[in-house]
Amino acid sequence: MKCDLHIHSNCSDGIFSPEKIVEIAKLKGLDCISLTDHDTFEGVMRAKKRAEELQIKFLIGAELSSVGIAETHILAYNVDIDLPECQRDMQEIAAMRDRRNVAIVEKLAEHGIVIDLEELKKQGTVGRAVIAREIVKAGVCQTVQEVFDRYLGAGQCCFVQTRRLTPVEAIQFTLKYGGIPVLAHPKQLRLSRGDFEQYLKTLVSSGLGGIEANYFTHNMSERNYYGKLAKKYKLVATGGSDYHDHTHGVELGTKSFSPNGYTRTILGI
Repeated sequence: MKCDLHIHSNCSDGIFSPEKIVEIAKLKGLDCISLTDHDTFEGVMRAKKRAEELQIKFLIGAELSSVGIAETHILAYNVDIDLPECQRDMQEIAAMRDRRNVAIVEKLAEHGIVIDLEELKKQGTVGRAVIAREIVKAGVCQTVQEVFDRYLGAGQCCFVQTRRLTPVEAIQFTLKYGGIPVLAHPKQLRLSRGDFEQYLKTLVSSGLGGIEANYFTHNMSERNYYGKLAKKYKLVATGGSDYHDHTHGVELGTKSFSPNGYTRTILGI
């Protein structure tokens, strides 16, 4: 079974519509996907509808940004988004992101870089990657990575740290609405293996249900390591391309993973 459970659409900071994402996945021979836009479920029902039409399995998902000992992203799968309370809580999470965006744009203006935030918001959920692409379009930098290295990355002149979810809050949100919280791209935490396992244990004790062991940048040794931790702590082991566009993530359909039986059972795929 070929799966990709970490994909972004233009309802977040990707470039393709939710429907187009599903169509590409079908064309590339994927059996199951999940749309995991940042701090929003806006596009998932559109993607789910198209997936039903094309007979491809689909998981409702979102990627929740949080900050603990490091910036920690939680993939929220199988959340009951039909509950009004769920939509309300997600709107508050999105509002945290909006407040940070305003502060980022203000800092950029101080450095002579003008970004029309209201215009960007008309195109979908705005995050640092979207702002970075605008800076590249303006000719200030050559690449998105250069924008992060010079302006938006942690410790740079226009980096902003506002009130964010904690990892425990992101896990609790997911569990509250019947979902399965999974730690995204664990390698990006940049922790030693000893420190990582200690951090993982605190998240597991808070209800973490999985780890993205098969993230596209993980080599085989890292996949085996995270997979062993998943087995040790009875977690699902997921994977994905983190596809946004040609500069962020890997091209949709070129990377996939085959979930083990436990993961398939828990996620219902």
